[in-house]
This record gives sequence, structure tokens and C-alpha cells, in this order.
Amino acid sequence: MKQTKRLILILMLSFMVIGVAHANEQVITLTCLGDNIFGSNDIVSTKDYAFQRYIEKNGPTHPYLMLQSLIAEDDITLVNLEQVFNDDAPYSKSRYTFRGPVSYAALLPANSIEVVNLANNHSGDYGQQGYDSTIQALKEHGIKYAGSTAQGNHTAIWEKDGIKIGFVGVIPLYYKDHQKEVAKCFEDLKEAGCQVIVASVHAGMEYRKTHGSMQDRYGNILRGLGAHLVIGHHPHVAQGVLVKDGVTQMYSLGNASFGGNTGVDENLHSPTSIVAQFKLHFKDDVYTGHQLTIWPIHISSVQPENNYQPILINGEEAQAVMRQVQKDSRLKLNPFVDQQGAVQDFVPWGK
Repeated sequence: MKQTKRLILILMLSFMVIGVAHANEQVITLTCLGDNIFGSNDIVSTKDYAFQRYIEKNGPTHPYLMLQSLIAEDDITLVNLEQVFNDDAPYSKSRYTFRGPVSYAALLPANSIEVVNLANNHSGDYGQQGYDSTIQALKEHGIKYAGSTAQGNHTAIWEKDGIKIGFVGVIPLYYKDHQKEVAKCFEDLKEAGCQVIVASVHAGMEYRKTHGSMQDRYGNILRGLGAHLVIGHHPHVAQGVLVKDGVTQMYSLGNASFGGNTGVDENLHSPTSIVAQFKLHFKDDVYTGHQLTIWPIHISSVQPENNYQPILINGEEAQAVMRQVQKDSRLKLNPFVDQQGAVQDFVPWGK
């Protein structure tokens, strides 16, 4: 009888220990999208194929309606915001200055986006006035923003249940003369208790399907400063993946909902891109590593024009995107499976 009671007690204690162990394990899902423009240049803005017309017709959830299966249920969605929100700056005749109305900042929360990177070559479109109106619009809609540029130097922190994820953004043009300021961003996030730091970097050659030495250089710099993930933008096409020292670097995700390229008055530079979704693992509030899933997408749910609504793809189209990503990757990637994505091996954090 005593042995039976002892066995029952041991089993009860074992279940309690297992329950505590599971309670101390946390997983945060971070989805990273590519270059995002909720608007257009001023030349296109009045055309019937402009981004604005699609919002007027289909409503604020139009841009990422087809990706909600990925981003509606995650914890954080990060995009590279390659534009400004501004109503008042003078008309620009340039095809390469991008803005949306200030009211379009509301499209970010409407599409399940929580954080934006501002470290890019378009956050200064329409000068300091355009930048300041963007910051104000983001604040009004509760969007976190990060990025170090000549117009401003910001970090962001996302927090849930004792987990803090920090965000920084870097562009080479600013970094080369402001290394101390960027390094301080990392130190500030560490001092704030961030267990993970996500660094966006806007570098590389536009429309080139393979990464260059600058992207490798900045990957090394950001890892050295303390980045746990490095998310690349600027080439506007999907590039490869690097895993080094427990850090995954995405060289370039390509475009997402991108109002700067219509496919009507100019060809789409690349109709396909990728989404990077990370499962960040923690035990007792300590970061233990991450697992990446790559999702190939079309940047438009119609062809050949751009309706600014990315859509997941499967079959041979997805396999072709993965071959492009693999060609630019030094490690052997796990294959893409329809409806499951390309789930990569767990990357432990060993530093």
C-alpha cells in the first residue's frame, strides 16, 4: 500500500514539474515582409491604377488580405516602410519620391502590422517635413518604428509577458559617419533588457538576384553589435540566406505591397518575393534560438499589373523562387512544401 502511495506521489510530482517546464517555455512569432509603399509617386497618384484607387475601391485591408493566414495570428509583423505619410509637401515630379496620405498610416494596424523600419533611402522623401509627418502619423496609430537616418535616430521595443524584442534599422549612407550613434542604439536596447535584437539593413544592388560584399560586411557589423536577426531590403528581389554565429541573415526579402511599381506604366522588376517568418524560442525568459520558415509570394494577386496585394504561391512557381533563394545561399536550405512553407532547421543561440 505504501509503495502504491509513493508511486502516485512520484507521478503527481512528475506531472507538476512537466507543467512548470512547459509554462517557462515561450515562442514569439515574428513575420518579416519586404519593401512596403502604401501610396505612390505624385505622378501616378491620380491614375486609375494607382495604389490609392485600390484602397478607395476595396478598403483599408486590401494590401495584405491574402497574407492574413501568416500575419494575423503572429505576435509581430515587421515591414520596411519605404515612403512617407504626408499631405502638405509640394508636388514632386520625380518618379522616385513616394508618399501616401497621412490617413494611410491607419492601413498598417488594419493589415496586422506592428513595427516598421525607417532606415532606407525614401524616409527622407519630401525632406524633414515629410519625415516628421510620418513619425506623427505612426504615433497616432500605435505603430512602433525604428531606423537611423539623417532625419532621425530611433529604436523600438515590443514587449509581452516579460519578453522584450528590440528593433534597429541601418542604412550604409548614415552608418559610415555615425557608427557611435548606431552602436548606442544597440547598447540602449540591451540596457532596456531586450532578449532579442532585430536589425533591418537597407543595402545591396537593386534588382540583382545575388547579394554583394556590402551586405556581407553589414551582416558582420550588425552581428558584432549584437543583432540576433538581420533582415535585408533594397534590392527589390528575393536573395539568399546566411546563418552564422547563431544569427540568420536574410539578404533581401524583395517587395511586398509596393505602390511604387505599378506594372502598368513600368514593368514589374520582379513579380515574386519571399516572406520570412521566425519562431523565437525562450526558456525562463532567456532566448534559446529560432526557426525560420520561408514563404514565396507573388507581389500581386493579379498579373501582369500590380494590384498591391501579395499572395502566397505554391507548386512550381514557389519552387522556382526557392531555387533562386538557394542559388544565393551558402547553406543547404530545406525544401518548400505546399501549404507548409520551407521550414528550416532550428538555429540555437550559443553566445
